[in-house]
Amino acid sequence: MRLARAIILPALVLLLVACGSSGASSNGNGNGNGNQQSDTPQATATPAASSDGGGGGGGGGGGGGDLDQLIGDLTPPNSTEISRTTAGGGAVIGWNSTESMDSLKSFYEGAIPDAGMQIFSTTTAGGGVSWVFAKTEGSSFGGSVTLAPSSDGSSGTTVVVAVTTES
Repeated sequence: MRLARAIILPALVLLLVACGSSGASSNGNGNGNGNQQSDTPQATATPAASSDGGGGGGGGGGGGGDLDQLIGDLTPPNSTEISRTTAGGGAVIGWNSTESMDSLKSFYEGAIPDAGMQIFSTTTAGGGVSWVFAKTEGSSFGGSVTLAPSSDGSSGTTVVVAVTTES
């Protein structure tokens, strides 16, 4: 069952980005969540927010069960948040980054272990890459990071981080 979740999660994340990226853009009235719906009653989507371009959070030392710290540790450099959905102790966050795929691959190969996580799987397909990670083998505190070339033709990268806390 855990293996099935590890395989399905990155695919679900890519689907969410593909379906949600156009809906995450602002229509100029400052309200990016006017018509969003969710299949999960507990799920909440927040409007996309711009980062200061400085990238990630505090860096290093995460992984102690603090979801916000882990998200901060895995926030890509030079990025703009395009979507965020939280539900039941987990979150899926999407960003557009001006960084290249190669630059972000190097970033995440260091940032995931620096956050106190172990990488259990790396998958490369369709020009993208995805890592599945957890605090320890069998731990439910972990998630995935997926990188894909920007769909708007720019040289940037779309990043999706899906994380969950231990239950």
